[in-house]
Amino acid sequence: MDFLKLVAISLAFWSGTLSIGEDDLVKDLPGLIFNVNFKMYSGYLNANQNGSWKMHYTLTESRNDPANDPLLVWFNGGPGCSSFAGQFEELGPFYVNKDGKSLYENVYSWNARANVLYLESPIGVGFSYDTNTNNYTYASDDQTADQNYAALKDFFARVQTKYQKRKFFLSGESYAGIYIPMLSARLVKGINSNDFPNPNFQGSAIGNGFMNVAYLQNSLILWSMYHGRISLDDWDDIKKYCRDDQTTDMDNVDFSKHFISTTNQIDYVSDNSRCGNLTAQWLILPDNMDQYNYYQDCYTGSSINVVNATVSSFTEKPEHAGKNFKRVFAGPRRFGLDPNTANTYNYDSTDNQWGYICWNEDALFKWANRRDVQKALNIDQEWQNRKDNDGKPFPWTDCNNALYDSYHLTYNTTNQFFDYVIKNVKTPNFRFLIYNGDVDTVCNYLGDAWHMRDVTNQNAFTSTPRDRWWFRDQVAGFYQRYTKQQITIDVLTVKGAGHMVPNDRPGPSMQMITNFMFPDTNGLVDYSSNQTADPTRKPADLLTTSTVLPTDSTTTNDAFARSLLSLLSLLVVLLL
Repeated sequence: MDFLKLVAISLAFWSGTLSIGEDDLVKDLPGLIFNVNFKMYSGYLNANQNGSWKMHYTLTESRNDPANDPLLVWFNGGPGCSSFAGQFEELGPFYVNKDGKSLYENVYSWNARANVLYLESPIGVGFSYDTNTNNYTYASDDQTADQNYAALKDFFARVQTKYQKRKFFLSGESYAGIYIPMLSARLVKGINSNDFPNPNFQGSAIGNGFMNVAYLQNSLILWSMYHGRISLDDWDDIKKYCRDDQTTDMDNVDFSKHFISTTNQIDYVSDNSRCGNLTAQWLILPDNMDQYNYYQDCYTGSSINVVNATVSSFTEKPEHAGKNFKRVFAGPRRFGLDPNTANTYNYDSTDNQWGYICWNEDALFKWANRRDVQKALNIDQEWQNRKDNDGKPFPWTDCNNALYDSYHLTYNTTNQFFDYVIKNVKTPNFRFLIYNGDVDTVCNYLGDAWHMRDVTNQNAFTSTPRDRWWFRDQVAGFYQRYTKQQITIDVLTVKGAGHMVPNDRPGPSMQMITNFMFPDTNGLVDYSSNQTADPTRKPADLLTTSTVLPTDSTTTNDAFARSLLSLLSLLVVLLL
């Protein structure tokens, strides 16, 4: 009898285990207009032990070989901005049309050869929520690291166990420059202590990372001077009043000591010193300039409107406060002439998206707040029932402004987390990729390069000469490689890209991240290689009747297995 009880319990457990991941399968994605050859999942992970923190995830499986390709985890920054937005506005396979009703293809999506997992972190962002607190808005660096570690552990151990032995990487942008080094250190510690269920952590990629506050501020002053923002007379005054010693090289001046944090250690103003008043003004761009891409213009008031550009009633705060730019765009003349928007892109030009980055936030806001979309994405009814202070349904938004306003940065530099990983990681050929669009003024390439030079010098890495990398026979940027034993750190620029690299340079970014995950036999990455990802991929065919996503034989077999196990479990119980 005891044996039969054990069998019943075991069968019930395995039946439940099989059902968890496949229950999150997205079967019908509203507005989809093109054929899809990969599966998508959307559901919730437990971000704490008692399950009161529900972290929303989506997973788009690889277009190539989902059973064997690595897992790439993506975080947006903010703090308080949504990785779901990153999926549909930047690197995912689905872009939202301007009407907010249909989804067309991002040909250069990052699931070319990766299963991409998007985590809406921290709790309170996007569709993630606290079951005990309505509209949760508290977050900190350490708490976010705890949540990310717990959610990723839950993903491998309970929700999507088929990935438990898969190679995986972390990736993200902006304030993920804090999240990712902290989580990387947590993972290395958890793997070494056998606490984390997947030991195959291979590395992390950080785009335009917020990793060292002083360096980002100091480098932005220099960047601004050499991009025409500061007059020669003002520069002479800066040299006069900001150097402690008149022989000090301007590259080594610490402008940041003349800045004071507003409250959160993220945003800064002048300390009212002469140097502070001269330089603090250059930490932000004027209104109607895009701090995310210095050369990006989004025009308004055009006579060629396709639809009204203003579709949401809220004002979106950029990822870093103090910058008042709002992307709004009227639409190009040829927009909408082809039923497949993906076919209207100019794939032979660096300006190939006809202003998508100028209007994608509003389009996604409309689409993501449709109840049929939320139902298709398995969004918890508890989240959908939330109300704001006026009793109105609380919408999904790109960024949680209240969470940002209450956030307080704890770590103004991430050296200690890189140091921990370097000293303790045991994975062969472990690597970091630090990439920057070179015209971003929020987290610029020079500050991140200084930071990583410190990290590598402190840990006795060997550097190689700076070199070019290529995309379709054009220089796509430059990189410098640091190596120590079996650890590699590549510091790379993406030419002409801003803060959101997958938006500004879709093709080069896809080639970059794919090659990062597929090094050569020596563990080194060739970012110019086109062997792992097609740089000239064409759009998929349009659908004719259905928006149903693939459900392959594996899914069918899992469903059959669940039914069989449930039946056997019931039979054993009846025999007791």
